[in-house]
Amino acid sequence: MDLVFFSYVVLFALSGVACLGSIPRARTIQHPGTRRAFVAFLASVALWCGGYLGYLLAPTSTSKTALYVTGFIFAFVAVGAWVWFCAEYTGRSLQNTPFRYPALAVFLFLIGLKITNPLHNLYFTTEWTTEPFPHLAINHQLLYWVVLGLSYAVIMVGFFMLAERLYQTGTDSRPLVILFGITGVPAVATILSEQSATLLPLMYEPPGVAVFAVGTLFVYFDRFEAIRMTTGTTRPAIYLDQSNRVRDFNHAAETIFPGLPDAVGEPIAVVSERLADHISETEVVSVTEDGETRYYEVATTPFLSGEVRTGQLVTITDVTERESYRRKLEEKTEQLEALNRVVRHDIRNDMAVVLGWAESLEDHVDAEGEEALDRVIRSSEHIVELTETARAFIESLTDDSVADLKQVDVRTIVEAELTTARETHSAARFEIAGELPAAPVQANEMLSSVFRNLLENAVRHNDSATPRVTVSGAEHEDSVQIRVADNGPGVPDDRKEQIFGKGEKGIDSPGSGIGLYLAHTLTKQYGGAVWVEDNEPTGAVFVVELPLYSDTGSETTRTQTDPAG
Repeated sequence: MDLVFFSYVVLFALSGVACLGSIPRARTIQHPGTRRAFVAFLASVALWCGGYLGYLLAPTSTSKTALYVTGFIFAFVAVGAWVWFCAEYTGRSLQNTPFRYPALAVFLFLIGLKITNPLHNLYFTTEWTTEPFPHLAINHQLLYWVVLGLSYAVIMVGFFMLAERLYQTGTDSRPLVILFGITGVPAVATILSEQSATLLPLMYEPPGVAVFAVGTLFVYFDRFEAIRMTTGTTRPAIYLDQSNRVRDFNHAAETIFPGLPDAVGEPIAVVSERLADHISETEVVSVTEDGETRYYEVATTPFLSGEVRTGQLVTITDVTERESYRRKLEEKTEQLEALNRVVRHDIRNDMAVVLGWAESLEDHVDAEGEEALDRVIRSSEHIVELTETARAFIESLTDDSVADLKQVDVRTIVEAELTTARETHSAARFEIAGELPAAPVQANEMLSSVFRNLLENAVRHNDSATPRVTVSGAEHEDSVQIRVADNGPGVPDDRKEQIFGKGEKGIDSPGSGIGLYLAHTLTKQYGGAVWVEDNEPTGAVFVVELPLYSDTGSETTRTQTDPAG
């Protein structure tokens, strides 16, 4: 057998076998799109090689021509598979591109021209020759070079996508750059084959693809996967091997941990012990550099070979702003809880003592001192009430239980608060108009604070000789409304929304301004609302709307929002 002929057979045979042998390894690629595209690419190149082998070994001109066309067609298929692979590997998708159907139409049209070449000879003509060995020579025509140029243009689009991704990741991608480059080197032989007497006029890319496949899938597979997994993100990323030793990283990771370049091959603990401690758990790691502390959330993605972990990709997300805000909230919550303890215990207990001593003086003061003592007692009672309101308000902001909604009997709560209000304000008149709704609502035990503050507000802001407060209610399709009406001065239209804001109160009001704000905060947490309307002929009506209780609603934990929002 002629040595040159044998060399061609061996070259394309080994290339085809290498591509076929790489398919099982390619099927272990974790990303589905990249896996399918790479398998299609390898399979098409293997069939391309098979067509060329048939062309070389077939005994007749007809069979040689048919097998050459087959290899020629799969070479064109491989171009499409290459672009598909490059797109999937770099985080792009060809499925939704607007030109996919026109591209498919052009592809099928060109394939049709190749199959029908014996009729028009636009692609190539054939003749037997003896140089460099006896074979059926292929003489390419103009259409071949047009399609070849188009194919190389499409291939370069894929190379551009890869080059862009490798540059953006910032990892040490030099081995893969070399492998990607080897894929295109045989194109030189393809171009020169028309001018060389020793080279057959074939496409020589399969050997380059074979080297790329073997090198990528069997030598640099983990790095190949690591770069693919950092696609489309600028987040810091560190690749660790099976023993948690640093093998690769990108520029963003080096910015956070400047010691990474000197730590390749070393345990990750050399770079950061805190990072090493949190590799297996998704937690926040603090990094202090030049006196500034930043917080990062660590996540890991393992590389698996079957069920064996061969390494892992550690991605790091900067959550400094979120973590700083969370820590500030924790600090504020601790301060509110401390204030709550002061209000609930110290101030309230001291005021109870003051009130007790003041009441004991009622039988020991003369007529001139009765008015002053009465003011002391009323102010002391007011302070005790304020401590109760402040306690409820602080608990609404700090107690986790406020988000746990449950079935509450609104009628029982309203009636209990009316009883307390009658005892506290004996000069006022409280009454219920009609029947209060018996349907349970979605709330919790702090619902009593809503009605306590509304009833208190109806009396304290009332300028009539005898304050009158009327409570009524109605059940609707999915909610219950409770109306608290008074005969006071009413609320001007331009203040009907403002009075529920934090710190709002009337010009001459003795109130603290947080009672209505608390009512607004709690009803909003319950999924309800509170607003004010005009009463006839005078006064205001505060309307509380609460959602009806349901089995699904009772299991829902609502996310707390800014009450003032």
